[in-house]
Amino acid sequence: MQESGTKKACDRCGTCCVKGGPSLHSEDLPLLESSRLRPEHLVTIRRGEPVFSLGGEKPEPAASEIIKLKGSGTEWICLFFQKKNAECTIYQNRPLECSRLKCWDTADLEKIAGRNLLRRSDLMAPGNPVLSYIATHEEKCSLENLDHLLASVKNRDSQKESLEELSLLVNMDLAIRSQACERLRLNVDLELFCFGRPLFKILEEFSICLQEESGRCTLALSAAASTFSPE
Repeated sequence: MQESGTKKACDRCGTCCVKGGPSLHSEDLPLLESSRLRPEHLVTIRRGEPVFSLGGEKPEPAASEIIKLKGSGTEWICLFFQKKNAECTIYQNRPLECSRLKCWDTADLEKIAGRNLLRRSDLMAPGNPVLSYIATHEEKCSLENLDHLLASVKNRDSQKESLEELSLLVNMDLAIRSQACERLRLNVDLELFCFGRPLFKILEEFSICLQEESGRCTLALSAAASTFSPE
């Protein structure tokens, strides 16, 4: 349980909102059924994607699929946080985690962390054509082995082979997304919900950058320092 000094009430500092939007739980389903929240507002964290857990000091592979409120622009600041006035624009209809969060005492949040999480299939009608693309994407672009591949990239003996394997995954990831977006006319916002963040964007956080050669994407190590998305 985290306690923050003598603070006993929210003073609207906005720190929690700046660190990222909440994960959604089954208790949040009515917000989506009433369209107070829409798929365009969401991003999927796929199983195996590196994330920070509550109180974690380093990213660990996500144990399950997580649906989160998106960040604003290229940042992880919650989409519904108005930074100028430090206020939530959906406060009366905020998700469960937001209502449970007390930065000075995280006990209530810890009780629900990782439990009853919503999945993409919970928010789509059976027969939705995008479900077949999602299934193919999970089969051919699984992140289950990502943690091992990232560790192997740090080893000179296995670096080249690991980068080649990651390159294959990146190209497959982009190909499935492109086909789905073209045939189903998905915009970028819906793509982030349906397929999560592109793999090459995740790899950038580990100083692995994308290069294009003859119409094919390859990967190489960059000199940039690693940074990670909050969770």
